[in-house]
Amino acid sequence: MKKSIVSILYRVIVLIVLILNVFLLARLLGLIYLPGELTPLEKAKQGAQAAIKYSEEMAASYGVNRHKPVADILARFKYEIERADNVEEVASLMLDYGRQTQDIIFREAQNKRLNSILNIVNSQELPEEGSLTISKVDGKIKFLDPENILTGEIKERIKAIPFNQTIEIVIQNKRASIVTTGDIFSQVDFLHTKVASLERQLKLLEQKAGYAPMTGPGIIIKVFDNSNLEDTGIVHDADIRNLINELMAAGARGVEVGGQRLTVNSAIRCVGPTILVNNKPISVNPVIIKAVGDAQVLASSLDIIKNQLKAFGIELEIVAQKEITLNGQRGE
Repeated sequence: MKKSIVSILYRVIVLIVLILNVFLLARLLGLIYLPGELTPLEKAKQGAQAAIKYSEEMAASYGVNRHKPVADILARFKYEIERADNVEEVASLMLDYGRQTQDIIFREAQNKRLNSILNIVNSQELPEEGSLTISKVDGKIKFLDPENILTGEIKERIKAIPFNQTIEIVIQNKRASIVTTGDIFSQVDFLHTKVASLERQLKLLEQKAGYAPMTGPGIIIKVFDNSNLEDTGIVHDADIRNLINELMAAGARGVEVGGQRLTVNSAIRCVGPTILVNNKPISVNPVIIKAVGDAQVLASSLDIIKNQLKAFGIELEIVAQKEITLNGQRGE
């Protein structure tokens, strides 16, 4: 009797140790997270939120946080980060919006300084027409004012405004206007940044839509016909569609069936014994499905349908992969 109890206790202890080892291994591999622990995506979003907060504080320090262009870019930055569904997308958004946000903040701060200078110049009585140049050389403000348009008081007030560019002021009808010699270059630089950002966003959209290759962690599924080759045990188009629906509901970022990337226009249908995906025949027995996303979540989402298909002798083989590359579907 005592030996039986000791044997049972030994087995229980061994089982507990095995469970703990499996848990620790899964924890080390990042397959499970403790309650309250942040996932890599949540950590990435936290980093992005810190960058947004830094930009907000920067805008406030320049006094441009209420300017519409600044408020708009920060609102878009926040919105895109909130809806991002993977770490790579968060990193891309930080690169794009981080640079754009800084450019807009600096541009608005520069415009604010220029408007301040313009207001100071227009606060004094001006001639009918004329011109002058203000520049910063070796840290000092220099005035090229051959017509002595500006009074000493006005010059001192301008010196109190921090700026680091050359400004040309033209006076017509007793009103001053500013032409900044460096403005065209800053505009071109901003537009280059904007174009690069749009190109990256287009690439992300093409990947999500299925028209560009996508790489990331995920699973590979092999769907096998019933080995007895009974009609009820043959994989049909409806079976594949049901699997795809489960994967998409589980957050798959992209799916490929038999080498054909799925898009919003994709169709999966049977023509006799042939399965067509995107109107092209694919290999069967097995039908190979690849899905990019959280491997553990994707695999778990197929548990019910896997058991349902097993009742007909159809087998699913699911393998998690650290990196899978899906093809991009070319438009026909």
